Amino acid sequence: MALMDHNQAVQLQAAVKYVLGELSQTQRDEYEEHYFDCAECAVDIQALVTFADTAREVLRQEKASQFRKESAPARGRWLRWFQPVVAVPAFAALLLIIAYQNTVTIPQARNTSSRAVPEVYGQSFLLRPSDTRGGNETGVNGATLEVQPNEGFLLQLDFIPSSSFPAYLCQLQDASGRVLQQITVPAEKAKKELHLPIPAGLILRPGQYSLVFLGADPVTGKAVNDSKLQYFTFNVAFRR
Repeated sequence: MALMDHNQAVQLQAAVKYVLGELSQTQRDEYEEHYFDCAECAVDIQALVTFADTAREVLRQEKASQFRKESAPARGRWLRWFQPVVAVPAFAALLLIIAYQNTVTIPQARNTSSRAVPEVYGQSFLLRPSDTRGGNETGVNGATLEVQPNEGFLLQLDFIPSSSFPAYLCQLQDASGRVLQQITVPAEKAKKELHLPIPAGLILRPGQYSLVFLGADPVTGKAVNDSKLQYFTFNVAFRR
């Protein structure tokens, strides 16, 4: 599979299309391989996910406001002239959000991501590996991530596998071990910093979650079950 470079990602507007689900499966796979070690694309995705979440909330509030207006008693025809058009405040709010993202959030986050050691900014979290020696997988780092319900966020981590494979699988698991998301990680991403976007709506309830890295079988591409190479645990708390 060809690796998408940054210029191709920019020309394709891959970050926007990735968040909107408009990439083909091949393009999606290529872009996911690219943003694992591209801090700029990872920041773009984080900002776009935040924008999409905010846009959905604005539209939800406008829809609720319109429903209340439609449920109210009918007014005289001469009063209808004073009723605001729903699309106008919604569109204006979205324009303000876009302007803020382009002039403040994205440039500030890019400056942060250029540092040697990534800092936590906005809804971006730095994870440290858990201790898997002797089967201990209790999440010794004890990281708690406070997010809004249905909010996307970004995980940053150093991927240092204990064994080498032609490719790796990264699984996001809930406390019961159910796999919520699985991403293929190319071999060249080993011993590098990874940026893993967690899409909005993927984590539906608070609790403990894990990132598990497994070796991928070179023939089938499936996980080698006894090859748990690195393990991260964290807790998600919803902020109201």
